[in-house]
Amino acid sequence: MVKREPNHKFTFDFDEQGTNEVSQQIMDSYNSGFIGEGTALADNDDNAATEG
Repeated sequence: MVKREPNHKFTFDFDEQGTNEVSQQIMDSYNSGFIGEGTALADNDDNAATEG
């Protein structure tokens, strides 16, 4: 494991589109309730095929 320097400054980039996408995923998950693992895996595969 690599030791980090105590004075090392981190740089974070803010991505509006990424933030909105994650927020939408969280809200969709919250609003739909829990789905079973099998359905979640199938949905994940379907979504991966549609993303470019």
